Amino acid sequence: MFDLYWWLAAAALLFGCLIQTALGFGMAVIAAPIIVLFRPEWVPIILTIVALMLSIRNTANQWHGIQWRHITPAMISRLPGTVVGAWILAQLPIQLLQIAVAAMVFVAIFVTAFARPFPATVSNLSIAGFLSGIAGTTTSIGGPPMALVMQHSASHHTRANLSVYFAYSCIVSLISYQLMGLMTAELWLTGLSFLPVALIGYFLGVRARGWVDQRFRPMLLVLCSISALIALWGAIT
Repeated sequence: MFDLYWWLAAAALLFGCLIQTALGFGMAVIAAPIIVLFRPEWVPIILTIVALMLSIRNTANQWHGIQWRHITPAMISRLPGTVVGAWILAQLPIQLLQIAVAAMVFVAIFVTAFARPFPATVSNLSIAGFLSGIAGTTTSIGGPPMALVMQHSASHHTRANLSVYFAYSCIVSLISYQLMGLMTAELWLTGLSFLPVALIGYFLGVRARGWVDQRFRPMLLVLCSISALIALWGAIT
């Protein structure tokens, strides 16, 4: 299990967990395009297991900042999005999965850098939850729609809301994978083997929250762009 590819995946997940803990989302945006290049069968299942472990820890750390009235509409609409996403995942060839991961990362980069944020109304949160369900289930990158709608909130509320939403979303996705016969004992064990990586990334991310500012975000966008280009190159070649 602990071959070169495991260590490469561990490095990508470590940095991704750090970023998600500091910013509120971003683990899959960074890690998925890299992992899908050499272990496409790990995407999105392994990333979903790691994201669940990280989100539970982040939720426990930020429980008092959760705004349940804001997050509930998205949690409800996430369910039909998951059903649609699980069906798409079962039909998607590996090469198209690589392209889909790269495309989702580019969308996330564009949204983060250029798009105007939407107000966090019930309808916008519901739409974001549905789109997040499709994207998260097929590629494990379900954060950008929710982050776009919720970024007007105070940073501690945004991180807390996203953490509980991601924990809930990961549970829903894993149940759908299990029902569709996509989960195996090997995938579960591999995903759980990254628990120490997720915890290290979490503790580093907590310490990074204080200095995450506008000068850091361009670096994040550049790294995400490189990751997406790597995944796209892997799909083409």
